[in-house]
Amino acid sequence: MGQLYFESTVALGMSPPRDWVVERWSGGVSALHRRPIPLDGRRRLSILDFEEKALVLGSRGPDPELFENTIRRQSGGGIVWLNPQESTWIDVTLPRDDPLWSDDLGRSYLWLGETIAAAFTELGLKADIHEGTLTGDGVWCFDNLGAGEVKLLDRKLVGISQRRTKRAARFQCVWYRHFVHPPKVPLRNSKGIGWADAGLSCATTLVLDTVVSKLRTR
Repeated sequence: MGQLYFESTVALGMSPPRDWVVERWSGGVSALHRRPIPLDGRRRLSILDFEEKALVLGSRGPDPELFENTIRRQSGGGIVWLNPQESTWIDVTLPRDDPLWSDDLGRSYLWLGETIAAAFTELGLKADIHEGTLTGDGVWCFDNLGAGEVKLLDRKLVGISQRRTKRAARFQCVWYRHFVHPPKVPLRNSKGIGWADAGLSCATTLVLDTVVSKLRTR
């Protein structure tokens, strides 16, 4: 599962100040997480396709040893369960000199969360973002709400983590059709919710396409 397949790159000629590069990768979860952050000074939206289930740990979080395919990512945050039937995963890369960049780590998520929330609102869900400090103290990503993450009332719809380098930031975003934890993990007190759980009836591809379209307007 270590091989990556790079399917396409599209440079989108949007109005100033920036173009977006939209790309699609497929491969194993570990290999997808090991992709280097591009340093060409361009905005990137990476759609990541994977076939195996995986437990993804934050950069410093504990390993609960619940699943044989366990990956540690380089961004922060809690544990994420990736299931190819239920999860959608995109990465958004922003160069440091981009107008959307914020040196304030908490505020740096807000533009992204607002844009993704607008996409879900367009589809029919009353989504908004969490603007305060981190709430919750669970080890699972979707048991907590951080600044800029997308929510429906008090339930997390989209989890966002971030890895920063001197020249760029990679925001890693995951949402679910039906929210699930891995086997052997109960759903007690979880804040997570999938868009289909919330009553949205449409194709997974439509949700992804709507998010991508909204991001392209920034």
